[in-house]
Amino acid sequence: MLVDPEMKEIVDSFLLETKEILENLDVDLMELEKSPEDLDLLNKIFRSFHTVKGTSGFLGLEKLPEVTHKCEDILNKLRKGEAKLTTELMDGILLGFDTIKELLVKIENDKNEDVEVDNVINVLQSLLAGISSESSQDAPDTPVQNEDKSSAPADQPVEQKENNITAAGDNAPKEDVPKETDQPKKVAMPKSAPKTEPKKADNTIRVEVERLDALLNIASELVLGRNRLTQVNNQFALEYEGTGYAKDLADATKQIDLMTTELQLVVMKLRMIKIGKVFNRFPRLVRDLCKELNKEVELKIFGEDTEVDKNLIEEINDPLVHLIRNSVDHGVEKPEAREAAGKPRRGTVILSAEHEGNNIVITIEDDGKGIDPEVIKDRAIKKGFLSPERAKELSKQEAYNLIFHPGFSTAEQVSNVSGRGVGMDVVKTNVTKLRGTIAVESEVGKGTKIILRLPLTLAIISGMIVEACGQKLVIPLHSVIEVIRVNKEQIETVRGREVINLRDTVLPIVGLDELINHSGNGNGNEKQWQYIVEVGIAEKRFGIKVDDLVGQQEVVIKSLGNYLGKIDGIAGSTIMGDGTVVIILDINELFNKMEKRLDA
Repeated sequence: MLVDPEMKEIVDSFLLETKEILENLDVDLMELEKSPEDLDLLNKIFRSFHTVKGTSGFLGLEKLPEVTHKCEDILNKLRKGEAKLTTELMDGILLGFDTIKELLVKIENDKNEDVEVDNVINVLQSLLAGISSESSQDAPDTPVQNEDKSSAPADQPVEQKENNITAAGDNAPKEDVPKETDQPKKVAMPKSAPKTEPKKADNTIRVEVERLDALLNIASELVLGRNRLTQVNNQFALEYEGTGYAKDLADATKQIDLMTTELQLVVMKLRMIKIGKVFNRFPRLVRDLCKELNKEVELKIFGEDTEVDKNLIEEINDPLVHLIRNSVDHGVEKPEAREAAGKPRRGTVILSAEHEGNNIVITIEDDGKGIDPEVIKDRAIKKGFLSPERAKELSKQEAYNLIFHPGFSTAEQVSNVSGRGVGMDVVKTNVTKLRGTIAVESEVGKGTKIILRLPLTLAIISGMIVEACGQKLVIPLHSVIEVIRVNKEQIETVRGREVINLRDTVLPIVGLDELINHSGNGNGNEKQWQYIVEVGIAEKRFGIKVDDLVGQQEVVIKSLGNYLGKIDGIAGSTIMGDGTVVIILDINELFNKMEKRLDA
């Protein structure tokens, strides 16, 4: 069945609406499995499938309405009390739901329904046949009446369906009992839906992402203009202090500064999406993993209303999938092992999100067996990533960080879920691309916590402006842990590397002239007192020697352009208030560069 190209606008609207319905269904179906007696939820799910069936039928589609109709029939039986939700029925509904999603992708990308659905239809039909045979065995007399009503089309009036639910649910022998019962009407009626939907439609407008991007670019340019105006105002105030012109310019500068900041926040909020859009996919993932691994795991989600930039939402999904799978596969033990250890049979994985300053903090925590540093070291030695001598020197935290090494895995054998050694290194790569950090906390026998810190937006960042190698540079503030002022005599050399003793830990330090210019001729080495900017990416830490600290400022990341292209160690550039172009350092690339130099 090909989609009529002349109906493109209607089809696009249908795809958009159906995607939203399926996102909500993903959550509702998992909730239904936990609360199968919740008639309100059951009716909501039924209406969702019914809406998809009706709109897809209107467009002349064939396979999508057919699959949806079969799922709707099963849900109708559940609504009427003719069947109870079992794992087998839930698997069937989810199979139909997955097929609907697959069909929707095919319709969107290829404008056709070339997806094999016969097997799915047969499975759903056999489940319906099983329900019908059970109903006829349990109640030989009354089901005849009910069956006549249930065979009516799924789009019959809601009120008539509600009476059917009551008759089956109460097993009432008299036909007038359902009419006298108020509760079923309260359960199945859509209540305030007709009133609230128009309000939501009136207060919401859909805007293309490209327009929001253009608006963000304009706001970014305004930030640069604001910075320029602030610098001009400072210079003017020094020369004409006390004059009326200086006061007027200062007042205007303050107002523009305030309004630019407000505009920037509003534009950023326009692009914000609740992280629940990603989080709500994971209950289904955990359910499927538990079936595959024969485990019992409950996923608890907190902070799903936390908002992040749309671009971040699209990039964070894959790392979170890896981390959730790891928690269920490697973290939580088998039910028997948990009981033997004095734990509940059912394990718990907690996924949470919260704002922390200009960052979003995402935490994945399980109550499993935890990470044993010695096991990690032994596996790293066997894999050839680590020498036995070096293993003895590693701290507990450094041992945990070995799990991010490419090819590392603690699985004894390769499975569909894990064992290939790809996963945590992918997480680390994706998180660092987003200018974020990742940390691991664990305790043997009690569980593991993985903490991701990511910036709220990727367009405008707070930066620390420093002077090194005779020029100003910007270090992204999210990578900065602290700034230390040390005496030249406190810098020591270990195995040819400069280090300092920072609170009983060894922090390697390096000059930017070495990293960028591959030479050690920077004038920072000549000063008696030096500034060390400690930076961190993922599990790594090191200090950067700089000559001077200029200050902190919000900067707009600009690409270097096609002429210069991508340069290792440089994330981009920004324009300062005086019009000069300043380089923004890419801390992740500098880490990689430093490691390569040390390995050489």
